[in-house]
Amino acid sequence: MGLLKRKLSRTILVTFSDTHGGNKLGLINPDTVLYDEAEDGEKVPYKPRMTATQSYLWGLYQSHIEEVKKIAGKDRICVLHVGDLTQGLRYPQALVSTRMADQILIAVGNMEPWCKIPNVSHIRLAGGTQSHEFMESTSTILVKEQLSSEYKGKDIDLCQHGLLEIDGGFTVDYAHHGPYPGSRVWLHGNVARYYLRDLMMQDIMEGNVPPNLVVRAHYHTPIKEHLEIMGYESWLYILPSYCALGIYGRQSMRSVNRTTHGLNVYEIVGGELGRVYRLHERVDVRTKEAI
Repeated sequence: MGLLKRKLSRTILVTFSDTHGGNKLGLINPDTVLYDEAEDGEKVPYKPRMTATQSYLWGLYQSHIEEVKKIAGKDRICVLHVGDLTQGLRYPQALVSTRMADQILIAVGNMEPWCKIPNVSHIRLAGGTQSHEFMESTSTILVKEQLSSEYKGKDIDLCQHGLLEIDGGFTVDYAHHGPYPGSRVWLHGNVARYYLRDLMMQDIMEGNVPPNLVVRAHYHTPIKEHLEIMGYESWLYILPSYCALGIYGRQSMRSVNRTTHGLNVYEIVGGELGRVYRLHERVDVRTKEAI
């Protein structure tokens, strides 16, 4: 009788970021309930009206979640949100509401679809940009506490900079801030490659094994880099966002003509990286007309 092959463990890791809950151009769950006060003092629940951009982003997000479920099948799913769950109060003209609590409720609603998937075992929230998270990662802490309270069967936690080990061998270094994508198309990835090389060499020189996967966010621009040094391999991914460009975004990004929205899915089989799915949608943001 032949030997039975041991089935290798398979985990699906999902990474996304920059959902900017509370921004009129950020992600919002249409089932989110906020509260107002009537003339007689009664609390009145309401669902905020979605902008056209929010409707587009939510539809895209939902389609990506469904695709993740198909990719995973019955295998375990781990989810990393890599920073900027909320918009913050620095740019109030871009807000759904100026009430801080509303941003927390919106951010919780954005994460709830993952909490409702039976085979999602772990959710990790990384701290983001302080001006977007009410300083000292306040929104990340509040969202974590609310999700943990409501979904007790899920392992939900937060950190500023994580080093995650999956299935006893595959390591993921994740944090919100990282390398700039590049100032020109032909320069995209250069800074990220130097960043990855530096990170790997620091570990090697200290006698440590570099992480298999490095995940960063913040710039809303997807980048992929790979390096092999002294027999060690590492991949670096900078994530896109689920937030469109507003006035400040256009200024800070120097009027880019295209943006990308979506998430990354990594198949980890037997402690090694398998297929990587980049569920991204690229959008031309220019107003087109003929005169």
